[in-house]
Amino acid sequence: MGQGNKNLNRNSSRNAEPALLQKIDINSAKKGSKDSVSILGGTVRLLYWESILSDSIRASVTFTDAGNTLSTTKMTGRGRKPTAKKVSAVEGLPIEGSEEVYLKFTDNNGVTLEFGKKNKNSLFVNKITHLSTGSETTDKTYNLDLAPLEWITNEKGGYQVRKAYSGQISDSARKILKRVLKTKKKLDIEKTNSTLDFCGHNTKPYFTLNDLATKAVSKDTKKTGETAGYFFWETATSYHFKSIDTLMAQDFEKSFLYNESSEGVPKGYEAKALSMETDNNVNVQQKLSMGAYSNRCQLVDLYSLEYTNILNDAEAFSKGNELKLAGEELPSLNTAFNVEEADTEFSYTSFQFTTTGQLSYGKVEDQLSKSKELNFDSGAIFNQAKMRYNQLFASQVTIVIPGDFSLHAGDSVYFDPPQTDTTENKACGDEVDERTGGKYLITDLCHQVTGMDTYTKLVLIRDSFGRTGNPSKGKSKSKKSEDPYEGIWTL
Repeated sequence: MGQGNKNLNRNSSRNAEPALLQKIDINSAKKGSKDSVSILGGTVRLLYWESILSDSIRASVTFTDAGNTLSTTKMTGRGRKPTAKKVSAVEGLPIEGSEEVYLKFTDNNGVTLEFGKKNKNSLFVNKITHLSTGSETTDKTYNLDLAPLEWITNEKGGYQVRKAYSGQISDSARKILKRVLKTKKKLDIEKTNSTLDFCGHNTKPYFTLNDLATKAVSKDTKKTGETAGYFFWETATSYHFKSIDTLMAQDFEKSFLYNESSEGVPKGYEAKALSMETDNNVNVQQKLSMGAYSNRCQLVDLYSLEYTNILNDAEAFSKGNELKLAGEELPSLNTAFNVEEADTEFSYTSFQFTTTGQLSYGKVEDQLSKSKELNFDSGAIFNQAKMRYNQLFASQVTIVIPGDFSLHAGDSVYFDPPQTDTTENKACGDEVDERTGGKYLITDLCHQVTGMDTYTKLVLIRDSFGRTGNPSKGKSKSKKSEDPYEGIWTL
C-alpha cells in the first residue's frame, strides 16, 4: 500500500477503442423555439461522472464550433433585404446557458447510455466556457458543463422541503424525491428500520435527503445499535438511497486485475486494468479523533432527567452479524493505544438530548399519547453512523480500464493488484497481493470518450483488509476458498 503504478498496460489498452457517439443535440432555451443543433461532428471529448458522494451525475462536452454550423437570415442594407448567413452554433442557437441537451453514446460491448426526453433524464447546460480560438477567426473551442434538471431546480424556492413527515425514513425520502424535487426518474430506495417525525424548515431537497441518510438504519438490521448510515446519490439508471452495509455486502459485478504480463486476461477476470494507483487512507490519529473505532454517546432525557452513557466498539460490532465488511477485518490497532479502565475506552464523545415526546406530526391527541416515546433513537444510531462513515476509505485503489458503460457508482467489483517488489517498486510476476486484493466499492466513476479511445476511470474503496472469495462472478458472498489461486493465474 502507498505505492503507485501509473504506467499504462499497453497490451490491454488495445481494447480501449473509441466508443460510438450517437447523439449530442442542443435545444434552444428560447420560449416557443423548436430550434436545435447537433455538435456531434465537432465534439473533441466527452466526460461523464458518477459518485456516491455526489447528489447528481455530471457531464462535460468539449467541441469545436467551425462558424458555419447554422444558417440564419438577417436584414441588411437600406432596403432591409433578408440575407442568408452561416453562423456558429453558439451564436446562432444561441447557446448561453440552460439549454436542454440530448446525449447518446455506446461502448464496445454494446452498452448504451442515453439522456433525453425519452428516458426523462435530459441534461442542461449549466455553463459554457470559451476555451480557445483556432487558426481561423471562426474556429473556436468551447466546453459545456452539463447537469440534470433536479440539480438546478434544487436551488429554487418552490422546491424546498416545508411539510411535516412521519414514519419510515425510506418513505420520507421517496416522498421528497417525488413530491418536492418532482423527479420522474427511477428510484432505488432501500427500506429502513428507523422512523423519524420531522418538519421541513425550507431546506433544499438534496440537503434533507443527505441528512436523512445519516439517521437511517437498514430493514435488514435486526439488532439496532451496531451499525447505521446510508448514502444518497444518482447514476444514469436512477436515484439511490442505500445503506453502507448493503453496499459492502453486495455481489460484485465484474472482476479486474493488474499485472505486467504480456499474456491475455487470466481465467476468472473480465479485463486487465490499464493503470493502477493504491493508497492506504488509514490516518490513525485522524480516525481516532473522529471515533471510527470507538466512541461514547452521552444522553440526557429531559422528560425523566435520566443520564445514559453508551460506549461503542467497532471491533466488537464486527464480530456480530449486523456489520457487513467488504474484506476480512477492520484495520488492527496497536494494543499500546488501549487503556486499563473499560469505561474510558473511547476516542470521540457526543452529547445529546433525547427526543422523548418530540413529535411534530399528527393529531394533538396522538401526540399526547406518544409524549413519552422516543422520536429518534440517537443513542443507537447517531454515533454508529458516524463510526461507519469513518471506517470507509480505509483502502483506496484507482484504476483505468477500457471503456465500460455497464458499471455505475455504488456497484462492487473484484480487483486483484499484484505483489510489489519493494526494492524496485514494481509488480513482481503474477502473485496476488492477498492483503489488498478482493472486493471493492465504486465510489467515483468517469467515462472519457474521444475520437481516439474510450477509458473508464474507477475510484475503488473498502472499509477493511484481507482478500475473500475469488474473482469468479457470483462468488463474492462465499467463504474464503481453501486455495484462492486455483485455476486463476494460469496464463
